[in-house]
Amino acid sequence: MDKKLLGNGLFLSGIIALVFLVTVLIGGCSRYYHPYKPAIQPPQSNQKTIKPTVKPKTPAQPPKSTSSVVKRPAVTKPIRTPPAGKGSYMAYPAMQQLIDRMTRKGFSRAHLEQVFSGIERDEVILAKVKSPAEAKPWRSYRPIFLTEKRIQGGVVFWNRYNGALNAAAQRFGVDPEYIVAIIGVETLYGRNTGKYNVLRSLTTLAMDFPARSRFYTSELEQFLQLTREEKINNPAALKGSYAGAMGMGQFISSSYRNFAVDFNNDKHRDLWHPVDAIGSVANYFNRHGWKQGGDVAVPARISGTSYAKIAHTEAKKPIYSLRQLAQYGVTPLGRINSTRVDLLRLIGTRNDEYWITGDNFYAITRYNHSPKYAMAVYQLAQEIKRRKTGVRVSSQ
Repeated sequence: MDKKLLGNGLFLSGIIALVFLVTVLIGGCSRYYHPYKPAIQPPQSNQKTIKPTVKPKTPAQPPKSTSSVVKRPAVTKPIRTPPAGKGSYMAYPAMQQLIDRMTRKGFSRAHLEQVFSGIERDEVILAKVKSPAEAKPWRSYRPIFLTEKRIQGGVVFWNRYNGALNAAAQRFGVDPEYIVAIIGVETLYGRNTGKYNVLRSLTTLAMDFPARSRFYTSELEQFLQLTREEKINNPAALKGSYAGAMGMGQFISSSYRNFAVDFNNDKHRDLWHPVDAIGSVANYFNRHGWKQGGDVAVPARISGTSYAKIAHTEAKKPIYSLRQLAQYGVTPLGRINSTRVDLLRLIGTRNDEYWITGDNFYAITRYNHSPKYAMAVYQLAQEIKRRKTGVRVSSQ
């Protein structure tokens, strides 16, 4: 063999061997290094091998410096509502403020804390206060109160307490049929004076009904003072309406304190007693502008379009004379004796109803501000009197 050729062959074989050796070395090192794994591998376990994480396309950015940003401290708002409707109202700041005010009025803090520690929110009360009957249109509201049971029940009540009604009419100048009608509308002559715990109702509404929390907080304070004045040792025992009204005439606490009277002279104002209730309703009307011998309302006939400028659906103090109403195309369909009058529109069964209302109608709305309520009292009073006397006394 040619020596030159043999030498070239040996040289080529050496190069191939060198390349093979380098390849082996590199392959062996790859077992111990990976760009996304630690150089030292953790001990092997019996679990399945997890594939290495895929490298993200964009490297993670380092966190931005917040040295120039000033974070506001987190503000923790006081819990106003007990979880899931449970728990005492003692945790409410508003309750602590109420107790502070009442202690300044001479109440024992320990006693108040004991009274309120057992009071929890009443979800039924909150649901009812948001859907009162007065929200119904007149065509749906009227049938609730103008029923045979209330009319005949009014006659029976009048006959039974005729002496007290006549005494109240003489002392306060209020017609008996309206006293009877109020008690009939409110409690069906004492048959339904309410089943709700007054203390719990007022506390629930004061603490958890923001729309009228100021009003109900005031009434709750009035209630506490009332129980002290009337020497009621267990306030939680009193039952009333979902809104905290009490007795046959359904007086709220402030009205109870200001207008209830001891009409049977037993040295106690008891609105669950018919005689005290009769005197108290009459006194309430008297103190709110009832005009003795005055009329309440009469249907109206309207013509033209001017009447729409003065017709309203809310309770307003009357400011017009009958002559002024005539200028707006409004004519009374009957007699109405009232110094001032107004024009009321109600949504009737078929069409809108128009009524001329007087000072005494407005006095009834001081008992309940809804004109539908006042109209129900007026019409029930007229039906009761007609049934008792057999004579229709006013146009309907």
